[in-house]
Amino acid sequence: MRKWGKIVLALWLTANTVLPLRAEIKLPPDVMLHATQGINGVYSLDYPTAQKNIQEVFDAYPDHPFAHFGNAMIAWSRYEYEFETSDDKQRKVFEKILDDSIAGIKRWIKTHPDDPNAYMGIGALYGLRALFSMRNRNWVVAYFSGRRAINNLEKSLALDPSYYDAFFGLGIYQYFAGTLPTVIKVLAKIVAIKGDPDEGVRQLNMARQKAMFTSDSAKLILIEVQNTRGSKFYNPQKSLEFIRELRAKYPTNPLMHYVEVICLYETGHYNDVTAQAQYFLDQIGHSQFYKDIYISRAYTALGTVQMAQGNFEAARDLFEQGRQAVKNQEPSRWGVWNELRLGQVYDILGEREKARKQYQYVLSFKDKWGFDEQAKSLLKKPYVVPETGVGPLPPQAN
Repeated sequence: MRKWGKIVLALWLTANTVLPLRAEIKLPPDVMLHATQGINGVYSLDYPTAQKNIQEVFDAYPDHPFAHFGNAMIAWSRYEYEFETSDDKQRKVFEKILDDSIAGIKRWIKTHPDDPNAYMGIGALYGLRALFSMRNRNWVVAYFSGRRAINNLEKSLALDPSYYDAFFGLGIYQYFAGTLPTVIKVLAKIVAIKGDPDEGVRQLNMARQKAMFTSDSAKLILIEVQNTRGSKFYNPQKSLEFIRELRAKYPTNPLMHYVEVICLYETGHYNDVTAQAQYFLDQIGHSQFYKDIYISRAYTALGTVQMAQGNFEAARDLFEQGRQAVKNQEPSRWGVWNELRLGQVYDILGEREKARKQYQYVLSFKDKWGFDEQAKSLLKKPYVVPETGVGPLPPQAN
């Protein structure tokens, strides 16, 4: 389910959406500037700047969709990336702000029923709620939130057929609903979830090529689609091309940097993976937005690329270094993934008891990230490298 994480990043990637030409109310230049700087602050992970500027929009237009959208994106971005979806307090903050933001845009729609940007904004926030519910395995809420998202996006397009940005959200729905994992397909039959991956990719490419606001966001989703192994759309070289364009455009964002590391891994550029992951690690504590919580990401990349090359002792050493480097941190998703990978390497090296202790350690955490099933399976049967290799770099939850 981690591919849905890119949907979220893509939602707040839409830094340019604060400059709508179709908005019913024309914001004064100073308010437009605050809106732009606020969302750009989110995109740069500069949360104080983002919050300060979004508040200026609230002060001028208390229920404007862009203010509510920006506020929800700040809360989500902090939960997802500053806290690596690992802080329950921040999760509650996000849930409350998301609910308040949806309610605020509803109030705006009552007085501005023909504003396509309002339907785009609330559609995106319902999509965010659907994603969050899926991650928490609340499939019914996810389904109904997803339907509300699509209904609002279709309303936006009905009001303005040239609003190509609507194809971004519609494309996401078509693709991901058409590639649901088996566990959800039973529910999908009950509530009639349907999707068409080919149509979804077509719509995403339309947004990439023609959308005024979400072109970059569509690129990011397509990167995820094109990195999905076994998919008919698998094209990691194209993903690498896209992410390099985005990283050049947004050079201060460490997450763009890390997505390039993932794409380099997927294209088999293993020496470049090592070089870039080490550079990523070296930036932590030295560059403003490279935070300590990203340490596990760096070591996971460094260790996994050694696994992929068959250098299992080197991989073990790197995963062990990674766990030591974050021993004073609260566990994060990437940190626990690093622990699971270490257990796999112990198994490969014939150190079964150490491997078992690793899997038990993974099971000692609340299953926030979906690793328990895999850890339980590995307790029963040692890990063996599949014929297809050690698998993708990002966490692979069940």
